[in-house]
Amino acid sequence: MYELNMAINVIISALLVIQSALCLPLETLLFRFDTAASVFESGDDMYTVIWSTSLPGTGYVTYEYEGQSYTVTDEENAAIRTTDTVHSVRIPKAHLDQNTYTYHSQHIGVKRAYVAVKGRTVSSDPVAFKGYAGQEAIRALVISDIHENPDTAAKAVAAFDTAPDLVIMNGDEVSYMTSVVKFKQILAYAHRFSGGTVPVIYTRGNHENRGEYGSAAVDIFKTTTGGMYYTCSYGPISMICLDSGEDKADSDWTYSGLVDHEAYIARETEWMRTLTPDEDAAYRIGIAHIPNLKNRYGNNWVEILTELKLDLFVGGHKHRVNFEYNKGGAPFYQMLDGGKSRDNGYVATMLTFADGRISVLCYDDQHNVKGEHTYTLPVDLSPVEAA
Repeated sequence: MYELNMAINVIISALLVIQSALCLPLETLLFRFDTAASVFESGDDMYTVIWSTSLPGTGYVTYEYEGQSYTVTDEENAAIRTTDTVHSVRIPKAHLDQNTYTYHSQHIGVKRAYVAVKGRTVSSDPVAFKGYAGQEAIRALVISDIHENPDTAAKAVAAFDTAPDLVIMNGDEVSYMTSVVKFKQILAYAHRFSGGTVPVIYTRGNHENRGEYGSAAVDIFKTTTGGMYYTCSYGPISMICLDSGEDKADSDWTYSGLVDHEAYIARETEWMRTLTPDEDAAYRIGIAHIPNLKNRYGNNWVEILTELKLDLFVGGHKHRVNFEYNKGGAPFYQMLDGGKSRDNGYVATMLTFADGRISVLCYDDQHNVKGEHTYTLPVDLSPVEAA
């Protein structure tokens, strides 16, 4: 496979040399952005800017901060990555919030020990990024379980009359992750709903664990933990974003004996146990695709999240809205956010954080209200009957 890829790159590089000599627009047609950038939360005080190109090359982001110019490259162990079509760059939140960034890629046809054949560089227009700006009301759009139906999801999102401050993609945005093409679909959805101008929180669904690119995609986010789980904050909102794994045991025939979520979730659980409550946060929320928290491969996440003084858990996976989900008897609010419904429609959710309340509004793709609810803090579950 390496030899085949090298041969293809040599052929492309030769064509680019010829087109350059003859002033033909060949490279312009071949090398381009094929998904625009989005800014993902990647843990604590860092963002990861991710985009992709049609051919392999470099990736870097430029911006100004406090009078200084920055160029941040997509590098790994000092080597600028050149063999991938997906590019990711980590940037401190303080540098990007309320600032403008530009992302760039240069085609690299061949890279050897002492020589490289370089092609054209493509650059985006400057992107004005919002980030947290002290607003009194914070709106978070939740879109889980798209399952390759972005147009239907977009119709539901269009029903909201206010743009979100951040976007939560809560898993199963695609139905399997067999190649980089499927991952690029997730990138395309992220940009469609964020425009690259507001942060995106992404958690992995069970379907995004299925396929050989599922684990490779995790490395692209460059999270602070190395896994697809992390903590982050947006103003007064403290969030723990979790990878809930699969909805079946590792031994299920579905996985052909080639997964070990039990070990992965055990490592994630140990990391969770190292965390302490964010006492300065006005709102503490948890986000994960699968809502069954009491038994994640034998680990009781309800106990840990209770110790972290969680106010609200937002789950997906069930393809329905439920504002008083109470499986596992958790002493904090739990909700399901909708997604692709059983009748092939879609339900999108907007969370509004203001005045010690979390208000929820859900629309379907026909612009019908599918539910409204308000959570008042501190948590009071007395009206809720145990499921």
